Amino acid sequence: MKKTTILVFAVCAAVLAAAIPSIAHHAFSAEYDNTKPLTMKGKFVKMDWVNPHSWVHFEVTASNGAKQVWQGETPPPNQLIRQGWSRSELKVGDEVQIAGFAAKDGSTKMWASNVNIIARDGKVLEPMKPVLNMFAQNPEAVPAGLLPPRQ
Repeated sequence: MKKTTILVFAVCAAVLAAAIPSIAHHAFSAEYDNTKPLTMKGKFVKMDWVNPHSWVHFEVTASNGAKQVWQGETPPPNQLIRQGWSRSELKVGDEVQIAGFAAKDGSTKMWASNVNIIARDGKVLEPMKPVLNMFAQNPEAVPAGLLPPRQ
């Protein structure tokens, strides 16, 4: 009887521990304000390819010359890859334009629904190169075999 009780307790504890990460995931509206669209320009610093969401870090220069690093939250790596984004797409120092929505807490975080390269190596790209567009599909950029065949 004692072994059964310990086993039941251990199984319950394991199930609860496994559920904690799912509680931590949040809705867009918990952190970002869809009434505050934001478009930022800056220099690409780095990309964190992590789950549940990836992050693009970029340095913004304010009108007074002060520099500040911003973070744009993006979809997870698998969704970025399906949209045609590769890890080598952005280069440190690329001038980028990030469009999305401001964080509710007023921090330097934002939801990044669009990421564009506007200049590389000091040369302006005309037109700018889209890297991420949450509302447009780009199946030609997706590696073969990741999407079902088109009909």
